[in-house]
Amino acid sequence: MSEFLFELGVEELPTTEVPGIIQQLSEKIPEVLNNEGVKFETFKIFVAPRRFGFVLGGLSESTPDKVVEKKGPAVNVAYDKDGQPTKALLGFLKSNESTLDDVKIIENYVYITKVQKGAKTEDVLKRIVPQIIQGMRFRKPMKWGDGKYEFVRIPHHVLAIYNANVVDMEIFGLKASNKTVGHRFVVDEYFEVGSYEDYVEKLTKYYVIPYIEERREFIVKQLEEFEKQGYEIDKDRSLIEEVAILTEYPKMIQGEFLEKYLELPEELIRTTIKHHQRSFTVKKHGKMTNLFLAFIDMPEDVKGNARKGYERVINARLEDARYYYEKDVKVPLESFNEKLKEMVFQKELGTLYDKVLRIEKIAKVIIDILSLHKRSDTILRTAKLSKADIGSHVVYEFPELQGIMGRIYALKDGEPKDVAWGIEEHYSSDPGTIEGAVVGIADRIDTIVGNFVIGNIPSGSKDPYGLRSKVDDIYAIIEKFSWDLDLKPVIAAACEELNREIPQGLYEFFENRFELYNSRLRYDIARAVRELWNRPLRGILSAQAIMELVGTEEFEHLLVGFERVHNISKKHDSTYFDSAKFVQEEERELFEKYIEVKPVVLDNIKHLNYKDALAKITELRPFIDKFFDKVFVMVEQEDIRLNRLGLLKTIDTLFSEFGDLSLIEKVNREKDS
Repeated sequence: MSEFLFELGVEELPTTEVPGIIQQLSEKIPEVLNNEGVKFETFKIFVAPRRFGFVLGGLSESTPDKVVEKKGPAVNVAYDKDGQPTKALLGFLKSNESTLDDVKIIENYVYITKVQKGAKTEDVLKRIVPQIIQGMRFRKPMKWGDGKYEFVRIPHHVLAIYNANVVDMEIFGLKASNKTVGHRFVVDEYFEVGSYEDYVEKLTKYYVIPYIEERREFIVKQLEEFEKQGYEIDKDRSLIEEVAILTEYPKMIQGEFLEKYLELPEELIRTTIKHHQRSFTVKKHGKMTNLFLAFIDMPEDVKGNARKGYERVINARLEDARYYYEKDVKVPLESFNEKLKEMVFQKELGTLYDKVLRIEKIAKVIIDILSLHKRSDTILRTAKLSKADIGSHVVYEFPELQGIMGRIYALKDGEPKDVAWGIEEHYSSDPGTIEGAVVGIADRIDTIVGNFVIGNIPSGSKDPYGLRSKVDDIYAIIEKFSWDLDLKPVIAAACEELNREIPQGLYEFFENRFELYNSRLRYDIARAVRELWNRPLRGILSAQAIMELVGTEEFEHLLVGFERVHNISKKHDSTYFDSAKFVQEEERELFEKYIEVKPVVLDNIKHLNYKDALAKITELRPFIDKFFDKVFVMVEQEDIRLNRLGLLKTIDTLFSEFGDLSLIEKVNREKDS
């Protein structure tokens, strides 16, 4: 079994392009090899700042022979009137290296069957690898060579070896070799490698860790070693990932910033150090220290120049942060609302101040629906201050602190804790306060409705304002707080604030997202409850209750009963009937059972007890069966027919409290029928 090692050496890769490189290689290499018939046992991708590539192990020596059937000309074109082969047929045979003995006639066309000999795996790799690499796509590619070439960054070398031999291939005008280069600060001369094992061994010797996951582990190991001294480090996963992508050999260094900056809020210190210098903050006994940990891309910081550079920049950034923070705290948080009047939210939707006013109005509607009047003052105060910190100096300089600084400034102003935390949490899909939850829903509804009103409707993969995730967040918040919130009046209030009618397609958008939200249970159940989107909690609870019963004999019987009622009454749009017009005993029995069951079902639903409601409605099944066994619904006498349809439509309406049960797949269909 054979081995193939490929590496493309490039100039510094942007961190944003690395996930795309990994995804494209992981998808395309196996796909193309499988299509070509090349067998392999192992496949590993490696990416470092100045190189990426892959290794294939356990490769078959060649692809298998294939039987290929080729279609030729029609019979009347292939043969003349005397049955002799024409030039068209002879030309077809010649181009395919075949003879008349190979010809078969199938459905009036000439066919030939050929055995296509398998190709050497090395030859396949030589052909497909350059195509795959040159076919890769990037967000912001570079052009060079008079615009002849385009790639993520300019390549410098191609390494391609098959069983220790160089593969004769060329990519972007670069001939493949068996040479690569180590860490730029250790060795700048190219060296030969004879195998994948040799490649990894020599790269390690020259301070290059080719795999991101190994660099990630190396970073975490160094941080954990430091923690053994009694420190706690904020081991932020995204920061660890970023450092792993940025370095070939991540080496930890320790630095200090001036102690006076410890007076700043921890969040401000952490953000300054993390976002602007990609460094880690350090705590001891739960308190922030003036230490920080950074990672350099070199084996060691011999003269301490890297440490000094980090300290100089971090102290300068913290001084900026302190200046802006001290400027902000001189005035109340609410005063920044004035600045929002000059800041555009979206061109057609006014300023951020206009948005705040709309959020307040929508929040009032939610308070009324949910009877949250005892929290009304703190909820509306949270709404009023929800965007104020956007007008602050710190958030202008550090936009990632939006919401967090609102909470900090609110607490400094003496605002209630629920208000302060609500300001921060209204951006979260998992808020901990009622204030953050209500304002978060109001804010998202305003953004979703506003964008639909002005025509910014998500399509395909395009969703620039993240409207899909905002709807998902609304459902998640409602589920977390178990709020029986009807979204239709909330949406109507948002439209009213914009002086517009409910936009076309908006309800369907919410409905589609609700189906996806519930698809974590089962796709057919998610479809069944999607029509309950505007009362999300009810739809979620109904789906959960159905999920508990689905597949049981009892529930399967219920589905059959419902289907009989639903199918015959779905085109009948009236629930009117007169019990005095019942002719047969089975009609009266079904009606009486319905009268008994209905109030219990609706009361359980009112109290959000869908499990018991579903159990109760199953009691209708034997009465439905008896009705259909003995009663002919579609009689010629119109008043009797309509009366029976009205009764069934009424029962169907009660079933619809659980969604559209006709969309749930029955397990025991044959048994029940």
